Amino acid sequence: MEIIYPPLVEEYFKYQQGKRNFLLEKSKVYKDMVVTGLITETGMPTEKALESGMIKDFYEEKNLSFADFLVLYPIFTNYDPTLFQQIDGFWEITLDFKNELLQTLADDKLDYDEALQLQMYLEER
Repeated sequence: MEIIYPPLVEEYFKYQQGKRNFLLEKSKVYKDMVVTGLITETGMPTEKALESGMIKDFYEEKNLSFADFLVLYPIFTNYDPTLFQQIDGFWEITLDFKNELLQTLADDKLDYDEALQLQMYLEER
């Protein structure tokens, strides 16, 4: 039987695996995150974790200014703003640019924070 862990556990597990030379157990990672107050038992981030910045909330509100969008996704400060267009209140990109970003992720040359930002942005698109 395969256990499905919350996305925050999966992300943290992947991050820790990249930093360590030994195999971690996801169940231990999950338990540690709950005990330390990073997530609730249902896998949601705690207020403490959000306020301290240990977990970043990538919730994209409708009708964000482009400046606020860049605060949420600072990686896009490296790109030409004309690549983005606000459609139905959200900053969208062309299919070609999306494919370019997916290739950037696949090349695995970004640091953890940059890769996470791209993953979170692309997850809903």
